[in-house]
Amino acid sequence: MNAYTEDTLVQQSTPDYLDRQLDWKSVYVCNNQDFGSGSFLGCGPARWLYE
Repeated sequence: MNAYTEDTLVQQSTPDYLDRQLDWKSVYVCNNQDFGSGSFLGCGPARWLYE
């Protein structure tokens, strides 16, 4: 198996870098995100993604 995949090069390394350098915390919410002021990430309505 090739070690150079999107997962190892981007999806794992980028959050690690942002955590170490900027003290940002990352969460994986793909297909689990809700919207509105009470949502986990505080995002607006889903339609904002398409405007």
